[in-house]
Parts: sequence; C-alpha cells; structure tokens
Amino acid sequence: MPKPRSRSTPGRRARRPDSDARGQLLDAAVALFAERGIANTTVAQIGAAAGVTAAMVHYWFDTRERLLEALVEERLAPRFNYVWDQDGPESMAPLALAERVMGRLLEVTGQMPALPSLWLREVVNEGGLLREQVLRRVPMQRVAQFSAVMAAGQARGELNPDIEPSLIFISLLALVMLPQATAKTWRRVNPQLQLGPEVLQRHVAALLMRGLQGSGARAAPGAGRKHGRTS
Repeated sequence: MPKPRSRSTPGRRARRPDSDARGQLLDAAVALFAERGIANTTVAQIGAAAGVTAAMVHYWFDTRERLLEALVEERLAPRFNYVWDQDGPESMAPLALAERVMGRLLEVTGQMPALPSLWLREVVNEGGLLREQVLRRVPMQRVAQFSAVMAAGQARGELNPDIEPSLIFISLLALVMLPQATAKTWRRVNPQLQLGPEVLQRHVAALLMRGLQGSGARAAPGAGRKHGRTS
C-alpha cells in the first residue's frame, strides 16, 4: 500500500510521519482484534495501543476496510504462503509432508501468538469479518496437492486406511490452532496446563502422525524434532 503524502505548511519542510507507526498500528490491531473481536475494537483503542492518536490511524488507513485489507495482505497472507511454500510437495512422502506443514504452522503461530484467536474469531466463526478476504488468499491449489499426496500415500498402504485424506489438513490446522486460541479458557479450568511450543509440537506429532501411519508407513524424517522459528 503506498504511503500517504504528508501535508506541508508554507515555509516549512514537509515532514513524513514515522513509517514504523504504520507497522505498529497493524500489530496493535491484530492483538486487539484477536482479544476483543473486530466489531468491538475502536480506532481510538488501536491508536492508544500503538501509542499514536486516532487521527494518525486515519492518516494511514482512511477506512476500517483499508485497515483490514492491509492486515490481511501484510500480516496474514505472507504467513499462509510460508506454510505452503515448499518445493515439490507432490514428490514428498505423505508423513514427511504432514510433518513439514505441522512445523510451519507452529512456526507462524510462534511468530504471531494472536493468530490462533484471530483465526477462530474472525475467519472460522460465521460472520467473521476477515473470512472472505482470508479465504481468497489461502493457496487452495497447494491444499489440494496436499490432499492428493495423502490419498496417494494411503493407496500405497503408507497411511491408515480409515483416515479421510481430504480432512487431514483440516485436522492438522485444528490441532495447532484450537489449543492456542482457547488456552486462556482452559487455564482457568486447569492452571497447571502446559501449552508451550515444545509441548504442543510433541502432542500434535504424536496424536496426528501416529494416527496417520499405515502398516507400510515409515516415520517421517525428523518426526518429533523441535521446530525453530523463522526470522
């Protein structure tokens, strides 16, 4: 999105607003939308969280729709693309591909802890205000390739015959997103709940990967290995 032009005063050099403020506003909006929901968050609240005035929010994003577009384009879409940015997924063994996607989902939620709650509130829920914009940016061809790899592996006896290949990614997404999105609620029930990235990675790997294995399956290379975060 092009930066807006600064207004100038006669006899004074035009001053451009700090471009870092724009990124801070997007980050503040993500956190507030995840916590309160888009409909319950005001421009003034976003500005206060970013340490700027409401006028500055309007300077960068003249409407709420422009703010939401920028949030999806600059904060969410790159992370969706990263999950699927893999060379030759159709040539990978199904368990290795599933483990790769799982690891990348854990990486992006580690980078952006508000993402699971935002996803649940504004994409999954009926009436979510980001649903249509987000779904347009999900690389569905890659999702279809993933399901095709799973189906082919199942036909070779590498996956559990009772698994539905087209539901594997949905299950994987739920296993990564839902525990993080609902962590605050469950910690009220069980204050001892452990939900750090290592615990979640181990849990998802054990639950999904072992459930996927068929009689002819080999363990995915690096299965159970700790996944780092991208910079």
